[in-house]
Amino acid sequence: MSPGYYIRKNSGLFLLLFFIASGVVFPALLTGQKLASNNSRAIALYKEGQALADKEKLAEAMENFRQAMEADPNFVQAHLRYMDAARSLNRWDEVVQAYRDKVTKEPQSALNHFLYGRMLDDPSAKRAEYKAALDVDSTYYWAQFGIGGSYMIEDRSDEAIIALNKALRLNPQMAEAMVLLGTIYMKKGMPIQASQQFLSAAMLDSTDAGTFLRLGQVYSQLEKYETAEKYFLRAAEISPNEPLVYYYIGLVCELGGNPDRALAAYNKFLGLAPQHQLAAGVRKTIEKLNK
Repeated sequence: MSPGYYIRKNSGLFLLLFFIASGVVFPALLTGQKLASNNSRAIALYKEGQALADKEKLAEAMENFRQAMEADPNFVQAHLRYMDAARSLNRWDEVVQAYRDKVTKEPQSALNHFLYGRMLDDPSAKRAEYKAALDVDSTYYWAQFGIGGSYMIEDRSDEAIIALNKALRLNPQMAEAMVLLGTIYMKKGMPIQASQQFLSAAMLDSTDAGTFLRLGQVYSQLEKYETAEKYFLRAAEISPNEPLVYYYIGLVCELGGNPDRALAAYNKFLGLAPQHQLAAGVRKTIEKLNK
């Protein structure tokens, strides 16, 4: 069900808690990950692809990601963003077949097993490929990360936590695993543990708006609205054109008793996304706050 269904059902708190409980973080914000490549050409192509994707020029973005993969075949994030673009462009089946062929031709590649597993729908089939990657290379932390994600899909939180902690033992600087682990703790209603993971991820990578968005969600759950606002504002600095960040800022300012800041944020949201599914409710809130 769309988040818009919940708009202001009883209060801003209801919607904010819904987002927190569901672990919603918007994919467009996840732009600041530590990159698994040292190839300057590959990284430049990848970043250009990200910029094109942000502008919804997906065909061009996909081509940039393909070239980044060609420059560095082991560049995991380039493969992942290539897959995401393929899904948006209805080229999913074609790309699934391409990665299936890669596994068939190079079964001793842990990377190929991980990437093919990532494209499968069934969580148990995903895990089979991730475990095949570990059979090839028991230190391949992306496979443990994938296993954790597959358990998360099935709401098997405890098993997901075990797998993600294994990924972190293999690579203590894997911010992606920290963020996913923190998201699971959020869903389990464990905001303190979640905040520890997100803060650790932010220390490793201060350019990922998604991590700061999650920190804002955690502190909202703890009803520490000023701290939540600080982290949402940091997310806005990194992704200034993402309207939902300003929606969050408006909510926590409203809940924290700061109507002027709430109004400014809500108006910014409307300026960026006047036709958004949440826009009608925001306009009603602005009318209420102006009285």
